Formats: sequence, structure tokens, C-alpha cells
Amino acid sequence: MAGKKDRDTDFGAFVKRQQTDERVDWAKERDEWLGHLEELYGRTESFLAEYIKNGEIKLEYRDIALNEEDIGSYRARQMVLRIGRQQITMTPLGTRLLLTKGGVDVEGSAGRFRLVLVDGESSAPKIKVTVGIGGKWVWKIMTSPPVIGYIEFTRESLFQALMEVANG
Repeated sequence: MAGKKDRDTDFGAFVKRQQTDERVDWAKERDEWLGHLEELYGRTESFLAEYIKNGEIKLEYRDIALNEEDIGSYRARQMVLRIGRQQITMTPLGTRLLLTKGGVDVEGSAGRFRLVLVDGESSAPKIKVTVGIGGKWVWKIMTSPPVIGYIEFTRESLFQALMEVANG
């Protein structure tokens, strides 16, 4: 019977740990995420600036609703690129994603890829336990399975990825 008592004690300790109030400022987390999203859009616009200026790429934004655990419902912007007959959408997924600080799906007629907000030192997904403030968050392109890795988000890597999802 000692085994049952030990399990009950372990469970009781687990229940107590779940009652602790961590005091996470979820509004601040959401606002930081939205700031990172706007930074991504700003960089994307700067990479595409000459094409947008010449009218070769049309750019628009749409408001979308997101709903995340702990954060709740909020509005974010989706970027829509029109390149000739092709339409490519950049749709934010949220900030509460496993092993990242956030993600955006980029989808065209021929496929999709994901942009992820990760620690600048990361070259692939990994579980990393840190205490205190982490490193710098940066946007990277996540490669497809079976071997997932991260590619630096540059003008060239964005152009290549956009051509792939638009069957270019």
C-alpha cells in the first residue's frame, strides 16, 4: 500500500505546483509578438521594395483573428502578395508555438513554408532550458521534414522560398 501513498503524494505535489501563480504578463507577450510580426513584414517589404514600387508586386494586409491559450483572442495582420496571377499569403500562427517564439505560414499555389521566430543562435529545433533572459529573437525559414533546420532570413532566401511556393 506504500506505493499508492507515494503516488498520491506525488500527485498532490503536482496539483500544488499547478496552483502557483507565475504572473506572466500575457498582454505583454502578445504585444511583443505583434511587434516581431511587424518587423518581419517591414523586412519583407524592404526586400520587395523595388518590385512593389514598379507595380510588379501588389501588397495588401488583411486583419485576421487569432486565439491562443492564456493570451486569448486578438487581431493580427496577414500579408498578401500578388505577383502576376500568383497570390502568396503570409499568415501569422501565433506566439505560443513549441520550440519557437512564433510562426508565420507562407502559402502559394504550389506549396508552403514556415517562418519561425527563434533564438538567433539556433540552426535547428531543439529543447533548450534557460534561466533568465534568452538571446536575440530572429526570423528564420524552417526547412521541411524529415530533417528540420533553419535558414537565415535574407533577401535571397526569401526570394527562393517565394518562387518555390509559387511554382516559379
